[in-house]
Amino acid sequence: MRNKRKLAYRDETILGRVGIRTKILTWLVVLVAFVISLVWLCQIVLTFDIYKNYKTERITAAANVIADNIDNPELAMLCDRLSGDEDICILLLDEHGGTRISADHVRYCLLHHMNGEQLESWAGKAKESGKPVIELVNVVPFINDQYSPDKFRGSVPQDRGDRGMSMLYVRKVTFGGGEGTLLLNAQITPFGTTMRTMRRQFILISCAVMLITVVLGFFMSRSISEPIIETNEAARRLSAFRYTRPPHSGGYREIAELNDTLVRAAEDLSRVEDMQKELIANISHDLRTPLTMIGGYAEVMRDIPEENTPENMQVIIDETSRLTSLVNQVLDYSRIQSGAMRMQPEEMDITDEIGQIIQRIAKMTEKNGYIILFSPEEHFTVSADRDAFGQIVYNLVGNALTYTGDDRTVKVSQKKNGGRVRVSVSDSGQGIPPGELPMIWDRYYRTTDTHRRAVIGSGLGLNIVRSLLELHSAPYGVESSAQDGTTFWFEFDIV
Repeated sequence: MRNKRKLAYRDETILGRVGIRTKILTWLVVLVAFVISLVWLCQIVLTFDIYKNYKTERITAAANVIADNIDNPELAMLCDRLSGDEDICILLLDEHGGTRISADHVRYCLLHHMNGEQLESWAGKAKESGKPVIELVNVVPFINDQYSPDKFRGSVPQDRGDRGMSMLYVRKVTFGGGEGTLLLNAQITPFGTTMRTMRRQFILISCAVMLITVVLGFFMSRSISEPIIETNEAARRLSAFRYTRPPHSGGYREIAELNDTLVRAAEDLSRVEDMQKELIANISHDLRTPLTMIGGYAEVMRDIPEENTPENMQVIIDETSRLTSLVNQVLDYSRIQSGAMRMQPEEMDITDEIGQIIQRIAKMTEKNGYIILFSPEEHFTVSADRDAFGQIVYNLVGNALTYTGDDRTVKVSQKKNGGRVRVSVSDSGQGIPPGELPMIWDRYYRTTDTHRRAVIGSGLGLNIVRSLLELHSAPYGVESSAQDGTTFWFEFDIV
């Protein structure tokens, strides 16, 4: 019931999320809306401020040029050129208010419509501030314009205040004859009609762009999301280990790679499922046989007192040991896979350790005619977890005993390989097909050979061996050829 509630909650959470199509379309619309807003801010809202800053920079630059050439005898020629190029009006007054230079190229020039008192007032402002004065001034009050739109009929020009807006620049200057005042006037272009036109044009363009964005975003989001949605639908069949490549899976490289991965995952899951079933069948067989023997011998010993012999008791003990070994290996496998097993390396004589393990195994198998050969020529010391090392050798020897040939012989050897010692375990069996060698270390895997009951162990040994060796960062491998047996090897650094 708890799992059902979790699944229901997860489904509700997933259903409450926004789909990829909606998200792509939404972000695209938001992006276009942000760009339109930014353009509106720069082109409509801030246009006048930007234009005013530009005019301020130009009129200041012209004033600086004049101040730098204030004593040049051809200053009037320079002022006339500046007035024409920059569309400004220039007036240079001496300390008594007399005109020294005058250049007028502005239709509504503020300077040439001011009287002496007004000019003197602006000069006084510049003198008091000690720095140039720059202000926007409406020129309409200073000119005598008799035009009135009320006197005419039809669509006539209106009297708008912005037509007379001017920028006035005033600063004190010093020249050879004493101090003076430099005044520059630049007319500000009327923005009324221009801004209304730009607003109307901008609204039309914005509506068109937004409409195109929605239409384009719909098809774009559909084109992008369709392969993902199809892949998601197909991936739901992975639980049944089936995966059919969707029709639009090749539209994008990433989607094609994802589908290739999912196809391989389906194949791997199917193979793992088959191996799990085979492993369960094999372990069940390994469990059933000793349990049957224990039960059978126990019943015989109960019903027939004469059969209560040490030999029959030994059979029960041996089969019990086999069951214990099987359960221990399954538990070890579970601990390794969960990461609960930790290595505790210590220095040990690897030769003595191998000899002791082989001696214990030989006592259990020699009565069945098995022979384990180990004749070391020298001793080596390595750093390894003692229990884990014992499991490695125990499992490799047990695997070799299970698959060795009719001579029932297993050879264990050790030799120095550079700065490492290599331990090899060889059997005389039929060997492993080359195509199966890379897979024998995988979990649940068994060779295509007919299932054999393990002489010792459970059949999980190779995967346990690989995991333990990898925890030690120890190299390992396998060599095999048809009818010549198989050799498993691993290496540890010599201390």
